[in-house]
Amino acid sequence: MQTSTLVQALNSLITSEPTSIPDNDKAKLFEACSKVAAKFQSPDKELVDMYFGPLKAIALRLAIDMRIFDFSVGKTKVSLEELSRETGCEDLFIKRVLRIIISMGLFKEVDKDVFETTPAAKAYMTDAPMAQIIIHLTETAPVAASLPSYFAQKGYTSPAVSTDCPFQYAMQTPLHNFAWIAADPKRQRAFNTMMTIRIKRSVDSKWFEVFPVSRIIDAEKTAHDGKGENGENEGKDVFLVDIGGGIGHQTIDFKTHFPGVKGRCVVQDIAPVISTITDLPTGIEAQVHDFLTPQPIYAAKIYFLAHVLHDWPDKEAGEILGHVRDAMGPESVVLLSETLMPERDASFVAAAMDLTMMAAYASLERTETQFRELLESIGFEVVEVWREKDTESGTSMLGQAVIEARLRRD
Repeated sequence: MQTSTLVQALNSLITSEPTSIPDNDKAKLFEACSKVAAKFQSPDKELVDMYFGPLKAIALRLAIDMRIFDFSVGKTKVSLEELSRETGCEDLFIKRVLRIIISMGLFKEVDKDVFETTPAAKAYMTDAPMAQIIIHLTETAPVAASLPSYFAQKGYTSPAVSTDCPFQYAMQTPLHNFAWIAADPKRQRAFNTMMTIRIKRSVDSKWFEVFPVSRIIDAEKTAHDGKGENGENEGKDVFLVDIGGGIGHQTIDFKTHFPGVKGRCVVQDIAPVISTITDLPTGIEAQVHDFLTPQPIYAAKIYFLAHVLHDWPDKEAGEILGHVRDAMGPESVVLLSETLMPERDASFVAAAMDLTMMAAYASLERTETQFRELLESIGFEVVEVWREKDTESGTSMLGQAVIEARLRRD
């Protein structure tokens, strides 16, 4: 294909409606374009992008803190003088921040010192999820910047202690990352929001669409049928324990899709997280629980952990699984909803996430092999690794998997 034809085809994609392209194709196009850009980008341009790239998030955070998006979105036009008056901030400073915001396509300067927002700007109003994610990102940005000095002092080996890793070094705190977040309501809110947002990948499946949970639901329904007169014992057993479940979004999704499931669903997390839950649908309970302590619910049908173990090094991950193991009954299963690190040819996002986990928690993104070794060392056997339909082992795309395990039957 001639270069001009290829460029024309790509430009036609730019003008097409995003909704006309399936999400799976969007992800593949993005990865292919990223590889093309990396191949043809000059070293000078790459250095410029790396040097100045972090300032995009910083400029967004400054604009969020000054409430520039809040004052501008919904207005036809807004002047620099108005923004200065409304925010109480210096006009020159606002203009310097806005230059970067404009370059990102969120504002337009329609006249000298007169601006209007683009539709994308709404995503960065104070209460919007994207704004909260930017807050979390910029609060923890010093951790990544500290990695060269940390490893120069400590030696070039992966940290293994979650309270003595680059996070504590950078933030100058003895607290675990989660405890540091919990100490500030603003940080906790931003973190909770980030955990609620589902990152779009090649296939955006929910865990119960990847794992055939209906087989357990049907078996449980059969077991409940005929129990006592009028079914008085129905629903008293625990069907699902969502361990480290945050504000319950995973369980709410599950209950919405399976409203007739027999048995209770319980969302567990630490007190600062549970206290932020304002309402839960009927059939879902919230329980304060630290998963590094013994599991209080015995013989549930499913013990579910979504993206929990990637926050913990092997020692603590083993403790978490050990408490689950000790609470399980003969028919219980444990389901781990995780993003598996490819055994080879990992994408930049997958590799970057792994380094992020190392820096923040002394943890890692595990491969299927590493998960199997971890589970088997605790006394589990892996029944099946269920993957999204378009996700294959060894590919560079991020993809969700649900690892099904049970107590080892010797």
